[in-house]
Amino acid sequence: MAKLIAIDPFNRIEGDLRIEIEVDANKVISARSSGIMFRGFERIMPGRAPMDALVITPRICGICSGSHGVAASKALAQAQGAEMPENGFHMKNFILGTEVVMSHLSHFYLLFAPDLANPLYKKQSVYETVKQRFTAMSGTSVMLALKARQSTLELMGLVGGKWPNSLAIHPTGTTSTMNLSSLTRAIGILNEFRDFLEKRFLGCTLSEWLDIDSLDKLLKWHSNSVYCESDLGLFLTMCLEAGLDRIGKGPNRYMSYGAYDLPDGSTWLPEGYYDGRSRPFDQALIKEHIGVSFFRDAVEARHPLEGVTSPLVEKKGAYSWTKAPRYNGKTVEVGPLARMIIADEPLLTDMIHQLDSSVMTRMFARLREMCKLTKEMSGWLERINPNEPFYGAPSSRFAANGIGLIEAARGSLGHWMKISSNLIDNYQVVTPSAWNMSPRDENGQPGPVEQALTGASVADTNNPVEVNLIIRSFDPCMSCSVH
Repeated sequence: MAKLIAIDPFNRIEGDLRIEIEVDANKVISARSSGIMFRGFERIMPGRAPMDALVITPRICGICSGSHGVAASKALAQAQGAEMPENGFHMKNFILGTEVVMSHLSHFYLLFAPDLANPLYKKQSVYETVKQRFTAMSGTSVMLALKARQSTLELMGLVGGKWPNSLAIHPTGTTSTMNLSSLTRAIGILNEFRDFLEKRFLGCTLSEWLDIDSLDKLLKWHSNSVYCESDLGLFLTMCLEAGLDRIGKGPNRYMSYGAYDLPDGSTWLPEGYYDGRSRPFDQALIKEHIGVSFFRDAVEARHPLEGVTSPLVEKKGAYSWTKAPRYNGKTVEVGPLARMIIADEPLLTDMIHQLDSSVMTRMFARLREMCKLTKEMSGWLERINPNEPFYGAPSSRFAANGIGLIEAARGSLGHWMKISSNLIDNYQVVTPSAWNMSPRDENGQPGPVEQALTGASVADTNNPVEVNLIIRSFDPCMSCSVH
């Protein structure tokens, strides 16, 4: 007989999440993901001056406020036809990159890894070491990671003035600047963080780790006793012994808006859509469904620029305050795994081909991106010229609507702004966790996490740690999803 398990609230994530799973013969046969707190930021925006978006939308999230600031500034820049000096590109990229690296580090050590110390895994060969290093808030590696996280916060202070909710990000650049002294200090702090990655997390140099371009080479790296004893090596051992490479399969469709705009008009990470092969991305194919969300509308699904946010708390059949975004009518996974696949990153591409999407591949993509981004951030700092401007002359006129598409830590983040008479007429935000944690749509199509949970084995229904790991591999931020 099937057993219904409700996890409410689901802990160690940002925001409020309720998970319901139906388990029969120790397998999940259905799942529901529910955002359970309505926050209503989209209803706050209409009637305000467009530039207010720079102050209000970062408050959507205390973890990725910089990402919302960059997305809002990009939408405003499009609406104004604004231009930005070269330093502005590098500073915005560095602010966004620092936030993403800090988020990935925090997610692994503070939110995800403590589940590896669950008693369910006590028969694994490295369990005692895992428990010593990854136990929540007291593990030896956790404590070192918290000190490394302080380095990223120092960087945010240097380049953003403060964090969260920096006011330095604007359509024409950043009002925070750097002189030779602060630039030298930023380079030193970033090197301290890199030192933590190499000595504790990887057990090898960053370059050596990034040279690994296949699963076979990864397993060979893992066979070295020095690397195997690093935090990443320990995690890989747990993945292979505990079967984390076999649970959490998503829809195997991926999307990225592209990330880190460069002065030449390109992006460091490319945009795209992948469903077995790479395809061009078209934001016009995005629609938000509300069939089982607590909203009223006469239309089943709308493009965000025409979006409506009208709460209906007693809506029959609804179970989430999260809308259900779809790309060309289909669910897609967003986040580091999507970015790595669309960028054709060789290690993750090979892992997906050999292992499929899973908790392991999803987490390895996040950790791989953290390392790649740390290296790239050094280059952005080197390109900053303290003697050149960081900020262009602002404009108070808005000639068009604005769309700001970026990649936040958890995936594709979009701000759509409709402007009338120089005031915001409509403002819609589609966040990464709205994509990944979405409920079903009008066609009954489950969201990516709901799909990843279905079919998962649960050894102990009183201790469903497998469910926890699948959900955490997506790194949900429910404050964003119910904005």
